[in-house]
Amino acid sequence: MKHYNIYNKVKNISLAFVVAVAGTGLTSCNNFLEIEPRNEITQDKFWNEKNDVDNVVTGLYSSLASNGVLGKMMVWGEFRSENIINNGTIEKDVNLERLLKENITANNGYTYWGDFYSVINKCNIVIKYAPEVASKDPSYNGSELEAHIAEVTAIRSLCYFYLIRAFRDVPYYEEAYLDDSQSMELPATPFNEVLQKLIDNLEAVKDKALTKYPEGNGLEAYYNTGRVTKNFIYALLCEMYLWQQNYDMCIHYADLIIESKKKDAQDKKYSEADFVNVNGYPLILSRNKGSNTFGNAFGEIFVTGNSMESIMEINFVKLSEGRQMSNEPVAYWYGADGRVPFVVAPSYITQDQRDGLYKIYAKENDGMDGRSYENYRFANSSPVSINKYATKGGVSLESSKETYKTAGYSALYETYGNDHISRTKSNFILYRLTDIMLLKAEAIALKITMEGNITKDDSDYKLIEEAFDLVDAVNKRSLMEVNPTHVLKIANYTTKLSILNLVYEERHRELMFEGKRYFDLVRRSMREGNTDYLSKAVVNKNPNTASVVQDKLKKMDAIFWPYNLDELKVNSNLHQNPAFGSGENSSYETSN
Repeated sequence: MKHYNIYNKVKNISLAFVVAVAGTGLTSCNNFLEIEPRNEITQDKFWNEKNDVDNVVTGLYSSLASNGVLGKMMVWGEFRSENIINNGTIEKDVNLERLLKENITANNGYTYWGDFYSVINKCNIVIKYAPEVASKDPSYNGSELEAHIAEVTAIRSLCYFYLIRAFRDVPYYEEAYLDDSQSMELPATPFNEVLQKLIDNLEAVKDKALTKYPEGNGLEAYYNTGRVTKNFIYALLCEMYLWQQNYDMCIHYADLIIESKKKDAQDKKYSEADFVNVNGYPLILSRNKGSNTFGNAFGEIFVTGNSMESIMEINFVKLSEGRQMSNEPVAYWYGADGRVPFVVAPSYITQDQRDGLYKIYAKENDGMDGRSYENYRFANSSPVSINKYATKGGVSLESSKETYKTAGYSALYETYGNDHISRTKSNFILYRLTDIMLLKAEAIALKITMEGNITKDDSDYKLIEEAFDLVDAVNKRSLMEVNPTHVLKIANYTTKLSILNLVYEERHRELMFEGKRYFDLVRRSMREGNTDYLSKAVVNKNPNTASVVQDKLKKMDAIFWPYNLDELKVNSNLHQNPAFGSGENSSYETSN
């Protein structure tokens, strides 16, 4: 039997393996993960010059783009939310079918976390050996070493952050594992302890990371736009502090990012035709200047990629041929030409944006929110597939309440060959400006202390205004009207609960299908100490299974994933999430 324990995954990161990778450069993800050494290369023959470190760090980004990592980022962060249902085509993927029905067991393949620990161990190896390289190579100066350490610390922290949000308590280590003599039967470290370690590590290196990378040519230009910067570390800290309920620090790091984006706009780092100030925030125009055609922001952010609003993206080089990596997870989940029908689809709650009972985009905007048409591909009045990330061009919309009848959608990315190998080149966004703005809005709303209605004379009203201003800016940018009248009104949000719910609704609208929604719901459950908001949201995805799902999600333990059964078999120090019993069948422990 194949055991998917952490050690079996990371122990193969030998120097021979790393050196083989180093020669590949930016090759396909699968080639990167499968290369075997051509000859025996020992540790002392590799870590001798700066180029050795550069090559291993380059390989980390390929690992992030792999099916095993990026695919899980999407599944863990999105698929248990109300956004996603199956498209009736997943008979061969029983694991996916079951998780979409909230019927998750410990032998479900989507509970496998080995690829994340593989990246973590590679980061630990760089942290261990890079200082030795600096002592040998005079050209590898102290600032470059510090920048590399900051870079891999951020990547390691990102991986752990995904793990704790999905599983809550996870094995945590910072040691480099290189041979069989090292035991990896590690107990799970509690969520809050891991979170604090991640924050401490990022705080220690944040000032050593690069602000920007040099602009290069060809592949280098694409590569440099998707690397760790100070703003990415600030984004991680911003969200981590929000999970820690340290709202002042969340706001502090959000402000650093927002101010840097404002400065770039003031310094004309971007064309004035690319953005507009909305409530003082530099956001990409939702329409082309001088045109009634809506959809410019969508094309800039999700199609072209690396927009002025971007903070960190997993890059996929936009070349049509060659061995360059393809965004296989997006092609598989959301669709590519030749893979119709697709594996997952928008859920039932979005089936009619005009008359639906659960209106995500209508509400006060009365259907004038262009994100509805950017996120979904419509047929008549119903969304039939996911458009975000899957399309190779933008969406053309005319300002009309009947837009869904005339929306012009770009073609999906192509596939080639009998196996329908994807050419999908959409970058996957980890953080962007509006995400940070809404994290800040959430933190501000949670600082409100008053219960009940808050008037202009109350001290907390300023917090209402600050949170609303951020949400309103994100929302206004999305409206299809030239002179929008269907805008949010602050008079409707004068309690802590109402403004907090508005923030969550706006994050839902803005970040749909970006791997954020389920984690938002989990964060709220952890803060409130119950699953009421989460379960009420999730059951809306399928009214036919609502009562069953709601019953399963009563306990806090159940909102996290079970540990993979094979991990439990090889690690006696790891104990199963109590909501899943033994984890070997479909039964949940639902008693209080």
